[in-house]
Amino acid sequence: MTSQSIGYLVKKGSVITLITLISRPLGYVREAVQAYLFGATLLVDAFVIAFNFPEMVQTLFFSGATSAFLIPVCSRYLADREEFSRIYSLFINLSIMVTLIVSLLFLCGSGYIMNVIAPGFAPEQRRVATYLFMIMIPIITLHAVLSVMKAFLNAKEHFAAPEMSGIAWNLIFILAALAFYKKIGIYSLALGVTVGSAAQVFIQIPYMRRLDIRYYRRMLPLDHPAVQEAKSLFLGALLATSIVPINSFVGRIIASYLPAGEVASLSYAFRIFILPFSLFAVPTYTVLFSKMSKLYHEKDWKDMASHIDSSLVLVAITLIPSTVFLCLVGDSVVRILYERGAFTPRDTLITYRALFGYGIGLIFYALSISFVRIFNAMHDMKTPALIGLSSIVLNAVLAYVMMTPLKNLGISLATSLVSFYNFLVLYLIFRRRTGYRPSRGTKRELVRSLVAGIILALVTFLLCRSLPIHPYGALPLSILAALVIYGLFFKKYYLSFVLKKLKRG
Repeated sequence: MTSQSIGYLVKKGSVITLITLISRPLGYVREAVQAYLFGATLLVDAFVIAFNFPEMVQTLFFSGATSAFLIPVCSRYLADREEFSRIYSLFINLSIMVTLIVSLLFLCGSGYIMNVIAPGFAPEQRRVATYLFMIMIPIITLHAVLSVMKAFLNAKEHFAAPEMSGIAWNLIFILAALAFYKKIGIYSLALGVTVGSAAQVFIQIPYMRRLDIRYYRRMLPLDHPAVQEAKSLFLGALLATSIVPINSFVGRIIASYLPAGEVASLSYAFRIFILPFSLFAVPTYTVLFSKMSKLYHEKDWKDMASHIDSSLVLVAITLIPSTVFLCLVGDSVVRILYERGAFTPRDTLITYRALFGYGIGLIFYALSISFVRIFNAMHDMKTPALIGLSSIVLNAVLAYVMMTPLKNLGISLATSLVSFYNFLVLYLIFRRRTGYRPSRGTKRELVRSLVAGIILALVTFLLCRSLPIHPYGALPLSILAALVIYGLFFKKYYLSFVLKKLKRG
């Protein structure tokens, strides 16, 4: 581990973190506007069903897997600017061709699809859902194109524009809903989805030009080595990226046997759980993936190990205190975000119970996905896919066994245990194949982070249990304690960061 590699991950990753701090609250505003305009009605149910299907299709089969296999492929051509643009054009054209065919099939079979995915809808509700679905079908092509653009921008170590697209999407959705809900009702939401998705693509174009990534209409032959390499990686990438949504889907099926409110509590808890993951883990492994793909082609094994070490330290420094927050003051977080109106103290209790189970495994959830990306960067999609498939079975068994005694806590704990299993197996396989070992300095920093986390947990526990703190006061006090404790343990990182900022200023 070197200060240079940590500085690189922090510099590039902080852009994603800052944008996430804007886009996540906008997501809550988007949902609040939707709820304000249309409430919880049959029309909203129709919109949710109509939106979720094309969104799931493009996430699983196109955008979800695209970065996983495309960044390692296009990184091979970074040194040749002209060929890099040709490869970009090739995959843009391929994504448009494939997704237009899929979209046309969906358009022709839209009525049948609604009958399958919404069998309980009344005829009028199903008709509305079908029209909504037809309006939103273009997002499959638009998001696939966006994913190709994102992969090539990330390969060039540019991360801001793809992340900003989420802000644009939320803003356009909100504006479309407010501007057109009186004229076209629920269809204003579908319009916002599609127009927002188009805007996401157009936002990338100036940045592509700035980085000299050009689009050529003339398509390269399909027997190009890049296509052959992508084909060999695609299936493994598809399987690996499908594991998380499949495990979540299976968990909620099992949770449907629990008392009322337990499934919803898992959804609410996971939304809170994913926030620190999005703020700290996603930026780290996104930047790491692009850098590792480049270093793998350069055969720079020493720098690869250094960046892995740095990512481990960053994940530990950020997610160990986050785990303390989720597990010890998670009830305050739930209360602040949700406890109003129909959301009762009992709902807070069961949501916090699920959040506790998720929170325990936060760092392993992040590390497992990080190691999936490390394998992907080295053109190995098969190993993470096979481990992921075994985890689906393990997740189902654990969730079923622990559900009866622990209810929703058992299901969220199953997710954490499976995350630990994924990380451990992937790490051991990677260690055996490459001989990778964390450096002595990395081990020391990991231990320091763990000790700081234990001290933070004790301080937070004493603050919450020994002092008469208002429920809303526990969280800010815990955050303040974390800043002080981790600041003392890792002051060299903070001082280095501040001094760099001052020099630039």
